[in-house]
Amino acid sequence: MVDKIILGFEVHQPFRIRKDAFWNPRFRGNVLERFFDMELNKEIFDRVKRKCYIPATKIILEEIENAEDEGREVKFFFSLSGTFIEQAEKWGKDVLELFQILSSTKKVEFLGQTYYHSVTSLWEDKTEWKEQVREQKEIIKEYFKQEPQVFENTELLTNPQILDMVQEIGYKGIIMEGKESTLNGKSTNFVYRRKGLTILFRNYRLSDDVAFRFSSRNWDQYPLTADKFANWVKDSPGQVVTIFVDYETFGEHHWPESGILDFLRWLPRELNKRGVKFALPRELINESYYDIDIQGTSSWADINKDESSWLGNIMQWAYDEAVRRAEMPSKELGGDYLKAWKYFTTSDNYYYLFTGGGGPAEVHNYFNAYSTPVDAFINEFYAINAFLNEELHKLGINNEPFFFIKNGKRSSVAWNKKEFEEIIKRDESLKDHLKYLKEWLGNEKD
Repeated sequence: MVDKIILGFEVHQPFRIRKDAFWNPRFRGNVLERFFDMELNKEIFDRVKRKCYIPATKIILEEIENAEDEGREVKFFFSLSGTFIEQAEKWGKDVLELFQILSSTKKVEFLGQTYYHSVTSLWEDKTEWKEQVREQKEIIKEYFKQEPQVFENTELLTNPQILDMVQEIGYKGIIMEGKESTLNGKSTNFVYRRKGLTILFRNYRLSDDVAFRFSSRNWDQYPLTADKFANWVKDSPGQVVTIFVDYETFGEHHWPESGILDFLRWLPRELNKRGVKFALPRELINESYYDIDIQGTSSWADINKDESSWLGNIMQWAYDEAVRRAEMPSKELGGDYLKAWKYFTTSDNYYYLFTGGGGPAEVHNYFNAYSTPVDAFINEFYAINAFLNEELHKLGINNEPFFFIKNGKRSSVAWNKKEFEEIIKRDESLKDHLKYLKEWLGNEKD
C-alpha cells in the first residue's frame, strides 16, 4: 500500500482566435485584438476566476495553514502556463496574489512547461519549444521566486526525444501519463528513472475519477467522497500515487453544487487519517527508483493517449503547417506580431479541430470554443493565413517559401535569405540545404 501522494493541477487559459475571423475580418487596429477575441477571453477568465481560481485556491491555502497548526503537512504542485499568468495579470491580480502566497508557504511547487502551452515539442525543429520553456521558467521565477526543477510538457505530450531535451536543458524530473503501453506492465505508483531523469507517472484512473467522473450519476461509485477516495489511494499497491488534474475541475467543470470544493477541502484530512503523506515532485527526484525505457508518444488526452488529439487529421495538419510557415516572418517583425504568432501555437487551437467520435468527441466538444471542428477550422485557418499574408506584405516578400527537410519531414520554412541563414545558424544539421540556396534565390520574383 502506498504511503505518499503528490497532488497537482494544470492551470491554463488560451488566447482564443476570433470566432468570426473569416466572416468579419478586421484590417485596422492592434494585431492582437484583430485576430484574438479579448472580450471572450476576459469573459471566460472572469467566470473561471469566480467559480474556481478564487474559491479553490483559498481552500488550498486554508488547508495548508490548518495542517501547519495541527502538526500535519499538506503540499500541492501547480503547472501554470504563461498565457494563464498573462490573463491573470490583466484580469485577475487577486488570483496571482493568492498563488504568490501559496508559494511563500514553501508547501507548493510550480513546475516548468511551455509558456504558450504549445505543440512545438512535436516539431522537427525544437528551437521555439526551447524558447517557450525558457520564457515560462523566467515568468515563474519572476512571480513566484521559484526555479522549476520538474517539468510537465503540454498536455503531458512525451516521447524519447522530448525526454532527452528536458534533461538536456537541466530539468531533474518530469510528469508523464501512466499509459499502459508506456509502462509495459509496470505500475504507475513507483518513481522511475530514464538516463538520470526522474519520471513520475500520473495515475490516470484515480485522477480521472475526480476530473471526469465526480459528477456522473451513472457511475457505479457515485457519489465520490473524500473518505472513499482516500481509501482508494491508501489501498493502491506501490510507492506513491500521482494525481494530476485540470484545476478547473474544482468549480468550473464540476460546479460547487456537486460538492467538488468540499471534496478538495476534506481530502487532505482523510489522507492524513490513513497515514498517506503529501510530497512535492521535487522531493522525489532522489527517491529510490526503477529504471524504465520509454518508447513512442504519450499524452493524457482521449483513448489513444498520443498526439492525435492535436495532430491527427488533415485540418490539424494544415493549421500546423500554416503556423510553421509564419514562424520566421513573425520573428523578423517581432513585437506584437511575434506575440500573436506564439498565441497561434497554443495547443487549444489544434484541439478544437479534433473530429473523432464517441467519448473523446464529447470531451472535445465540451472544451471547444467553436460550435463544430469545421467552424473552428474555417476561422482559425483563415486567421493564420491572413496573418501570414499581412506579415509577408510588411516584409516586402513576394516569392515562394523554402522548406527545410529534417529526418525526412518538413521542418522550418524560410521566405528570404536572412531567414534561410538564421535557420541554418540555429540548427547546423540543416547545412546541407545551402546547396539549394542559389537556385531558390534565383526563383524569387521581382
